[in-house]
Amino acid sequence: MQDKGRQLLERGSISPGKTAACLSIREFVEAYAHCADRRDAQDQMPLFTIGAGFVLYMSAKDPTPAQELHSPDALAPIFADLNKYAPPTSWDSARCLW
Repeated sequence: MQDKGRQLLERGSISPGKTAACLSIREFVEAYAHCADRRDAQDQMPLFTIGAGFVLYMSAKDPTPAQELHSPDALAPIFADLNKYAPPTSWDSARCLW
């Protein structure tokens, strides 16, 4: 996989900036999943910047968000509420986002 990525980069198909952005997204997703799987709200909240929007939907059939939050601190009760559920088993099989 690394050779394929290097070939694309050398051909100019993927800019270094896009490669860096993809890596940043991947690191965020992995950090979020790591914290979520362990119910680690204290380490999960700082992943969200102040002013970032977080929209919570409670039903897949309802297009209206149940809550809209705009700070990491506002996420604390949401993440704490997840502790009542059994931790999932998850695998991060997406190794790159293009």
